[in-house]
Amino acid sequence: MKTWHKVGLVVAGALALTSIIIAAYYWTKLPGLIPTHFGFNGQPDAWNNKSVFYVFLIPVLQALMLAGFIFLYYKPQYSDMPTTLWLMTLEESKKEHAFALIRTMIVGISLWIGVLFTYITYAMNQSALKSNGGPSPWIMLLLIGGILIWLVWWIVKVYRVTKDVMKKEA
Repeated sequence: MKTWHKVGLVVAGALALTSIIIAAYYWTKLPGLIPTHFGFNGQPDAWNNKSVFYVFLIPVLQALMLAGFIFLYYKPQYSDMPTTLWLMTLEESKKEHAFALIRTMIVGISLWIGVLFTYITYAMNQSALKSNGGPSPWIMLLLIGGILIWLVWWIVKVYRVTKDVMKKEA
């Protein structure tokens, strides 16, 4: 495992833990009725009674997604990229190069998702206390846009590498 991959996954784990800590910290401070959905303008448009489910849903999903990303890091052949099945037939050095690219993509996406979910957890709890909006639409757009750009960039990169390998073998 590359050092920066380790660091990236540790940071993603720290972000997941931070989300859980944020939710636990705010648990006693939250009112009985909390916002559970926000519109495109960042304003709450649905409320529910405070419950463990609503307060801890985002942090738990974040932790489960991170566990899935860690699994895919060690088993990139199970990622849902069309080229991964074909990659399994390559000789070991070529396969490892492509898998290294997939692993880099996985570490990056785990970091982006970690930042997004930690921000949502914080903003939702702040919104419940202050009753003046929720997650900033601009920050949400920036984070979701970053995730999409990251994914497209690395999917294209893996595709190009596998395409080049196919040309060399032909």
